[in-house]
Amino acid sequence: MSTSAVVNSSWLRVGDIAPAALVDARLQLHHAAQIAVSAAISYLAARSDDSHTALTWLPAPRALATESITVERDIRIGVRLEDLTLQVLGGDAPNVQPFSLQRRTITEAYSWLSEAVAVIGLDAARLNPRKHYTIPAHAVVDGAPFSSRIGNELLELARYWSNAAGLLDDTLRSTPGASPVRTWPHHFDIATLIELPDAGIGGATVRRTIGIGQSPGDDSYSEPYWYVGPFPYPSTREFPPVAGGGHWHTEGWLGAVLPASGFVAATDQRPQVVSFIDSAVAACRTLLGG
Repeated sequence: MSTSAVVNSSWLRVGDIAPAALVDARLQLHHAAQIAVSAAISYLAARSDDSHTALTWLPAPRALATESITVERDIRIGVRLEDLTLQVLGGDAPNVQPFSLQRRTITEAYSWLSEAVAVIGLDAARLNPRKHYTIPAHAVVDGAPFSSRIGNELLELARYWSNAAGLLDDTLRSTPGASPVRTWPHHFDIATLIELPDAGIGGATVRRTIGIGQSPGDDSYSEPYWYVGPFPYPSTREFPPVAGGGHWHTEGWLGAVLPASGFVAATDQRPQVVSFIDSAVAACRTLLGG
């Protein structure tokens, strides 16, 4: 099914800050998000797909937030992107003072989180900052305070997340087999996964999926980028063309990619991104056998 319904999503224009200039803010935000994720890991039952660690974009507070960390009430821990502020969120959340990370350290942040979960009624002794994955290094891990000079960059990253969440939510509603839209704390991408019918290959049943998402940047691309990727990877090296200025990435992983620098100059950015996604999903369906 086409994902063209996403053209109805709201879109905040990006590009006032060069996409490649967002690296430091992105790294600091990635580490800030891990503080919220610690609450999820500490108080939610682990799932085999790691979805208990995932974050959801909440439009009203413009924050990435955990699932509810209590059974009885809707209480989440989130980080507001545009000012790096940790918050207790949810319809049943108690009044806990938000914590701005600017000029503060990770150690101070965990002290706030320990007090916050105690107010919620959880056992603060269970709070565990350890992760079963690693993320890119930054000086904040070694005790440096989070910066107070990346406000414009954080606002820009919030626009990227808002755009991606809206577009992917519309994709979820219009595409059978699409998973909930989540931000994954390891690679820090926001994505949905389309489940295709299993295929019989060589006497075995093979799971087939198409991932659609936006990364804020990583080791492959220093800037934000959209990706659409098939699984399993096809053996061919002849890939269908993709629209919207996208290309195929084949080093280390396989997927169609549209870097932010390829669309920020467009008069209307959203239709270009949608055109890329639609054509890349169609190409992946072809590569996976329909």
